Amino acid sequence: MSGNRFNFWFVVLGLAVAAVYTFWYAFKSWAKNRVLEDTPTSRVRSAAQGYVELSGHGVLPADSHIKGPLTGMPCAWWRYKVEERSRAGRSRSWSTVDSDTSTEPFLLDDGTGQCLIDPRGAEVFPGATNVWYGPEAWPQGRIPNGSGMLGWLTEHFLTDKYRYTEHRLELRQHVCALGAFRSLGGAGVEDPEDAAAQLLHEWKQNQAALLARFDTNHDGTLCAAEWEQARAAALRQVVDGRARDTRIPSSLNVLGDPGDGRSFLLAACEGQSLARRFRHRALAAIGGFVGSTAALTWMLTHV
Repeated sequence: MSGNRFNFWFVVLGLAVAAVYTFWYAFKSWAKNRVLEDTPTSRVRSAAQGYVELSGHGVLPADSHIKGPLTGMPCAWWRYKVEERSRAGRSRSWSTVDSDTSTEPFLLDDGTGQCLIDPRGAEVFPGATNVWYGPEAWPQGRIPNGSGMLGWLTEHFLTDKYRYTEHRLELRQHVCALGAFRSLGGAGVEDPEDAAAQLLHEWKQNQAALLARFDTNHDGTLCAAEWEQARAAALRQVVDGRARDTRIPSSLNVLGDPGDGRSFLLAACEGQSLARRFRHRALAAIGGFVGSTAALTWMLTHV
């Protein structure tokens, strides 16, 4: 009798936890849906500083060579997992023995400009996934696609001990990004006036050269007008030098984690498609909440 009572309260606790979790999940999914629905897509060239949605194609910065660790395929972002099969009688389970997620930035190009995406902390919905099996803790050789019926047969009837899973945002694939946008100066990080003042300070270390260049009345000192000429010459030198230096862009746009609890999302689809995905999740969670709550109520009223 006591065993039945224990099982009863165990089920009640499970239903209560399920009700709380599904309610929370529905709330979070609906909130993300509303954010995506209410945030218009911005263009990189004209995006305002702050929380924005961008849409473009993923490309790599110069000298960057991001590749999926398991497949070796070039990509903009990756996440992988290696699992080991364990058996207990007829039951089988998988335990993760190795996993990692890409943190290297990539570029989003929407035709009007490029924005550097810092993927750290993002919830990512990749567009490419490979799942396959093998006898080694790290995959060797060809990467077959283990999805569908072939994957099911491999998992249930073959003896391979390890399962490999890799998700990727592929190069030139469409990417929707929602996060905190900011512009950082490249060659123009330092204000030109500040740079000119620093240059004047350097010139003052050689008083003879400074006087020879700007002491037009040859009185051995620089008057206010001559100091203004020196300041203007320093500013011209700074501006002209930056105009000739094409190695560094004048500004760098970055999208990253807002860091204030708002969603940071990257997805290989359009923003509206991602919003629908969250809406469907919210509706499914609401259904789970209603079902678990109804079952919980029935059990408590039939004690």
